Amino acid sequence: MLARTIRHYLVNMSSWFRVNYFRIMGIKVGKGCSISMYAHLDVRRGKISIGNNVNIARGANILSHIGFQPTKEGEVTIVEDNAIIFVNAIVFPGVRIGKNSIVGAGSVVMKDVPPNVVVLGNPARVIQHLEQ
Repeated sequence: MLARTIRHYLVNMSSWFRVNYFRIMGIKVGKGCSISMYAHLDVRRGKISIGNNVNIARGANILSHIGFQPTKEGEVTIVEDNAIIFVNAIVFPGVRIGKNSIVGAGSVVMKDVPPNVVVLGNPARVIQHLEQ
């Protein structure tokens, strides 16, 4: 029990450091977010904005640019409130993940995701609508 409590504390602390690191790097990150130590948010040539209570799992990649194309002026990759991005998902630049949406494991998101849906696949497609 004590080991579980200590592990939980360390995981929360590492997530807190990770979120604040991304804020220093220029990413707008909302309150209550959890970003895995092994998630990759790329802001070398573009911008990323993350809403409140967003969870980003291990191996997820959120891109702000594609290396072979110049970034468009004002292009922002946006993850809205309460979204969940699961393991090894890739979110391309300029994409908006809608509120309360879930991006399934291994998905490749190349187009905007509407609010309250589950997307899955390569390319990601809506497979379920979530009820409010």
